[in-house]
Amino acid sequence: MISQEMSMMIRHLVGEGETKAAAARRLGISRPTVYRHLKKKTDDPAPARPSKLDPYKDYIDARLKEYNLPATVLLGEIKKQGYTGGSTILREYVSRVKQKRVLDLVERYETQPGHQAQLDWGECGRVIEDGASKKLYVFVMLLGFSRMLFIRFTTSTKQHVLLECLKLGFERLGIPHRLLIDNLKQAVASHRIQEGPVFNRTFLDFCDHYGVMPQAAPPYWAQVKGKVERGVGYVKNSFLEGREFFDVPDLNQQAEAWLDTVANIRIHGTTKQKPLDRYDLEISHLVSTKVYPAYDTRPHIRRLVARDSRISYEGVRYSVDPAAVRKTVLVRPWGDRVGDSFDVYLDGQLVARHYRRPSGGPEVVLPEHQEAIKRLCRGNGGKKGQGRKGVRFCQLVEKQEITAAPAPLVQVRSLDEYEHLLLDGVR
Repeated sequence: MISQEMSMMIRHLVGEGETKAAAARRLGISRPTVYRHLKKKTDDPAPARPSKLDPYKDYIDARLKEYNLPATVLLGEIKKQGYTGGSTILREYVSRVKQKRVLDLVERYETQPGHQAQLDWGECGRVIEDGASKKLYVFVMLLGFSRMLFIRFTTSTKQHVLLECLKLGFERLGIPHRLLIDNLKQAVASHRIQEGPVFNRTFLDFCDHYGVMPQAAPPYWAQVKGKVERGVGYVKNSFLEGREFFDVPDLNQQAEAWLDTVANIRIHGTTKQKPLDRYDLEISHLVSTKVYPAYDTRPHIRRLVARDSRISYEGVRYSVDPAAVRKTVLVRPWGDRVGDSFDVYLDGQLVARHYRRPSGGPEVVLPEHQEAIKRLCRGNGGKKGQGRKGVRFCQLVEKQEITAAPAPLVQVRSLDEYEHLLLDGVR
């Protein structure tokens, strides 16, 4: 048996044009329950009687506003405050509050054209890449009004991969005013009860670059971004199930064709319209990425250059310009796979460009770096013939202009004077 408040919400949603099946999904109940309560006549509610739970309802409301806590946890908390009632009345009250919370959140995040996009990750099993078994993920971005989809399969959910997927999604669909995300660690550093979400600095910089406002769904309230979560399930069941592909790039190529020929031209279950048709109404409310310069989504990896002008990256030592010795440089890779290039910067200046080698391989020294090291070493070693007693060393110094010191003043004499002095010494 469900509460009268739940029955009112059922009638409200259906009265607003929601289908019975959609109302059941939104409220987390079965369709027969929706049908049954729509047939009932509305009666005036009986006046509420005082209960032992009344003094604790404000506390319960405040806790459920931030967290989806079970009634058992709340029971333990209010008992410490002096509650002496039973658990049944508490469970009924918690159920009513949660259902109202879900409805409020869903209504709050219903969007107008161009107002909001939702994004999420989905796990899709494992694939073989570079000879190793890796997890397969799907990135899903969905426009709230039109339900237009953009998807991208990856073998990583690192922050730079998330930003690259987002940039591609913006390029394909356009930039919305707001971006609703889950509490992804790649985007949300923490979620404080009073202040709200604290976004990751790099993610916030990305959003600021494209002029989009990030929003984080409240913790544990998955219903808020239910559109994109249903989108993840739709991709897994309608596209990935039973599909054959060679590698991840091939899978993404097939996904792009599927979006254009199936996903975005189907009749959507909720809107009863094709996403592409609604997108025609939404596109004028979205911002084109051509308005902004492309954002560099590559990660920033710091490395200290050793005395031999080498850095270590992914299990291999690579050479850099000797001007960077004993300084911190930034490694900016263009990809995560063997063979992908990466750049090394010192104070914004490029000091090396390499191609990634397999981990554990020999060090890689570029000819221009080897020549620069030889030039700096030239003249710093001992003379020939010193043998083992000679001190050998190679001092790496920054390139700088060397000014010769003035020669000391020496008195110039005739050779006859030196000969005369030598003869006087023999006598």
